[in-house]
Amino acid sequence: MQAIMKYDYKKHVVSVLKETKEQYGVVGPLVNLLVSRGWKVGQMIFGKTEWRIPKTPSEATKREKGQSFAGFPVDVAVFDGEVQRGDPNHLLFIVECKQPNEKAGVSQLESYFVGEPHASLGVWVNSPEASAKGAFLYRSPDGRLLLKRLELDKLPRPGDPIAPDIQTTTYSDLVEPTEQIFRKVISDLLDKVVISDTVVTRREEQLDQLCNLLLIKLESDKQGKSDPDNAVIFRRMESAKKTAAAVREAFENLADVYPETFTTDNDKRLRLSDDTITACVDALSGLRLLDMGVSSVAVAFQVLRSEALKQGEGQYFTPQAVIEAGVRLMGLEQSDIVIDPACGTGGFLVQSMIEMKRRFPKMTDSALSKWSQTHIFGIEKDAIGLKLTKAIMQIAGDGSAHCARGDSVRTHKWPTDFPHLTSGTFKDGRFSIVLTNPPFGKNLRVSAKDSRLSNLTIAAQEDGGFRDLEIGLLFLQRAYQLLKKGGRVGIVLPETYFFSPNYRFVTEWIKPRLRPVVVANIPMEAFQGFCRAKTNFYVFEKVSTQP
Repeated sequence: MQAIMKYDYKKHVVSVLKETKEQYGVVGPLVNLLVSRGWKVGQMIFGKTEWRIPKTPSEATKREKGQSFAGFPVDVAVFDGEVQRGDPNHLLFIVECKQPNEKAGVSQLESYFVGEPHASLGVWVNSPEASAKGAFLYRSPDGRLLLKRLELDKLPRPGDPIAPDIQTTTYSDLVEPTEQIFRKVISDLLDKVVISDTVVTRREEQLDQLCNLLLIKLESDKQGKSDPDNAVIFRRMESAKKTAAAVREAFENLADVYPETFTTDNDKRLRLSDDTITACVDALSGLRLLDMGVSSVAVAFQVLRSEALKQGEGQYFTPQAVIEAGVRLMGLEQSDIVIDPACGTGGFLVQSMIEMKRRFPKMTDSALSKWSQTHIFGIEKDAIGLKLTKAIMQIAGDGSAHCARGDSVRTHKWPTDFPHLTSGTFKDGRFSIVLTNPPFGKNLRVSAKDSRLSNLTIAAQEDGGFRDLEIGLLFLQRAYQLLKKGGRVGIVLPETYFFSPNYRFVTEWIKPRLRPVVVANIPMEAFQGFCRAKTNFYVFEKVSTQP
């Protein structure tokens, strides 16, 4: 999100402001207030170069023809863009400070509106303080004038509709939805995107784009919560075009903050139509998502999870009961560094945060957030899954800082395809806990060449060559490589790998490297609808550092 910079008018007094008490004491600080509300200095005219309003309609006609005209100078004129600065067709509102009292100020504004057909608002003030009252004179579309006495913090922000009944949306205005309501909102948005959007038509891309919007919404909530006096960024503006433009700008800033998530040029584009983006803003902007409980929002996100999971690729939704039991079995300590190299939608990572709070109830939310940002890591190849992970973990306490997109198995491709994974953050031997439910299945194999190039010796054969091997077993070795000696891996894998004669080589590979600690039975019903394989949750301790 774009940081709002303050305009240091004191540095520009000589070059911009007139050398008068009014300019020093009111106009300069007032410009500073407008900048703090999101306006840019480059879209305002003030100081020595004043904007002039035609004194009469006939003088306005002269201005339209490019002729010289008689006009009133105003203290501050605000336009709807830096490029449009000085174009009367793009004048939004004016602010006047010269008149000695409110009555005279309102009279002046009324006379300005006679010769200025474009401005929708005129404001008279004699103090630049945000809490100070001023006269706000609105012009309705039918030409009627409506006067209201308001605090200066009711001055419009960029993109806000300029109307007397429009209220700026701050974080305190947002409402925490119930799980049922939020789930319905997500479901309705999916239908909306599918039915209405003509720009993005592929189902997977629609899901990805909706996840982008959820991340922007959460980032907006975070900023709103930390800056409760200012408007949230994720809000409806005066038109679909301006709403979409503001959201797209916010998304570009978000992509810059999380380059490990938005790794390609296509990832960094918000491609939904203006109308679809606006519909999503209308549906989500009034909701306060950060204060929803993790379990509530996770259940609501199952709508998206179910759409995102692809059975044919061996990706399965891990039931919450399996996640909770698996994390509990690991006995997490505050010194542990946790990674899920196939984090999917973040179930094990979020539960690790919850478990840490359960084990150490005196840990404050701030301390838990800090712990999560330095002790929890995730890698996910699927863009949608990774974005859902980030969304849920932000709600859980912003433990999403080190969740990155990438291929955990084919590490030989990291330097070219996923260079952000080579910084050392995800280096082998760094982690004390690996928790994962990797994709698995006979039809989901990694080639012998890839296993050899990534030094995955579990795929090695007695003759020195390598075999094509199921990816779930290669994730077991990747867990071993990521662990420091004495570290533990908790992993969901099919029972067949450990009890079938066809996989005897797996047991032989494990013996010198990993010590079995726990074998926890997972009922067949747990993955019903996704997978028929009998699985268990296995816990191993790393006892060797050999390849």
